[in-house]
Amino acid sequence: MVPPYALDSLYCSEDHWENDDEEEERGFHEQPYSNLTTESSSPILAVAEQDLFWENDELISLFSREKPNELFKTIQIDPSLAAARRSAVGWMLKVNAHYSFSALTAVLAVDYLDRFLSCFHFQRDKPWMSQLAAVACISLAAKVEETQVPLLLDLQVEDSRYLFEAKTIKKMELLVLSTLQWRMNPVTPFSFVDYISRRLGFKEHICWEILWQCERTILSVILESDFMSFLPSVMATATMLHVFKAMEEPTLSVEYDSQLLNILGIDKGNVEECCKLISNASRRNGNQFKKRKIGSIPGSPNGVMDVSFSSDSSNDSWSVASSVSSSPEPLTKKNRANGSMSGDCETFRTLS
Repeated sequence: MVPPYALDSLYCSEDHWENDDEEEERGFHEQPYSNLTTESSSPILAVAEQDLFWENDELISLFSREKPNELFKTIQIDPSLAAARRSAVGWMLKVNAHYSFSALTAVLAVDYLDRFLSCFHFQRDKPWMSQLAAVACISLAAKVEETQVPLLLDLQVEDSRYLFEAKTIKKMELLVLSTLQWRMNPVTPFSFVDYISRRLGFKEHICWEILWQCERTILSVILESDFMSFLPSVMATATMLHVFKAMEEPTLSVEYDSQLLNILGIDKGNVEECCKLISNASRRNGNQFKKRKIGSIPGSPNGVMDVSFSSDSSNDSWSVASSVSSSPEPLTKKNRANGSMSGDCETFRTLS
């Protein structure tokens, strides 16, 4: 039998705890309801102030991270690059609609493509270069944002002029990643749209309608190079102003226009200029990228393609050698366009 003194170290005074609980319970019941009302309002106010503090920090972070589109200046003086970019973006938007990817996936893909093309010299006699970059960018964006991503070969749908082998696309993805320094979460117009909608405190049904209309509007105008001159914050504000005016509830525009400009504190003239461009572009392109049913995959070029990418330390050159026949053949045949990529491994910057 264990001696009684051996259990002394395990003993604790439970009576003291019970007394404390009884005193707290008694004090709670004795507290007047008037005191409950005055004291409970203070924590609620503190929470509201803390939320506003966090929101202000979020806005400061968004402003510090948003970047101008470096490709815009180059496109202004290089029509061939502008045409190649327009073709690539148009194809990515079609693929995005084909697979019902989110609007953010499309915006990310365009952002990746613009940043990538701004670092390399585009060769006019190699038109498939921008197509390969577009395939890699939409693939990377889908991997970042989507839960289900098609195979690389299946991703090449919607009037694809060329079909690239999976290993070629993977190497191109690495080149894009290294060129962008693995920064795949940029600030986009949707970053500010989400922030603004929370600050304005829309009712739930109105909020979803506004967000959907903003997504639709941005996708309808992102093809245009004119919008590359605007920062994401300006694009988001102008888009929401455009949506307010277009919706059937006229009170939205009157009630929220001034609040919208005050939240971000950006230049009104710049926003109005962007808003006019959005109105014009959305009328031209509004129905261009509706969701489509998944259909048959188009044919591919017949031939063998040898690809070689190289870039110097400043990433301002992109040389490609290829041999591709323009005669298409069905994908069911075993002979597909093959690709191989070789180059200096030093151009593939590692994740730091």
